[in-house]
Amino acid sequence: MVDFLETDRLLLRPFCLADAPMVFALNGDPEVMCYLPKDEVYTSLAQATAFLEAYIDKSGAWPFARWAVVRKSDQLFLGWCGLREVENEEVDLGFRFLREHWGRGYATESGQGWLEYGFSSGGLKEIVARAADGNFGSQRVLTKLGFARRPEHDGEEGGFLWRSFILRRP
Repeated sequence: MVDFLETDRLLLRPFCLADAPMVFALNGDPEVMCYLPKDEVYTSLAQATAFLEAYIDKSGAWPFARWAVVRKSDQLFLGWCGLREVENEEVDLGFRFLREHWGRGYATESGQGWLEYGFSSGGLKEIVARAADGNFGSQRVLTKLGFARRPEHDGEEGGFLWRSFILRRP
């Protein structure tokens, strides 16, 4: 895996422990977490730190991971984006951004960076994604990135109906 990815405005890099306060803010925001599993909601900085310690330790051995997204111009932490292996040997694109950075194209731009990496260096033939039924913002990002719906893979989990998407290598 590469050390980092770069887009026009963004730097995508592995998480570090210094990201814990921002990850806590991200996963502690009820609006951000509205369409996400409740077990990912953090109520303390210690929870975010413990998560990052474990994630950083494990992710070094993975071929893909979710990474921090920072703005190049000022190194501001915006959220995260990345690929990860899921069941059935599929690779999933996911992203989560601080609410004050929604609507600025960061999810689309960072997602495009990961798609380019996944289809080139990663050697992937397809990438999947999921978004909760009411999460129209995430569904819009996936559509902009070229994902197509695959309703036969929709499913319920964690109290949500998850809409399934797929993108095949161009």
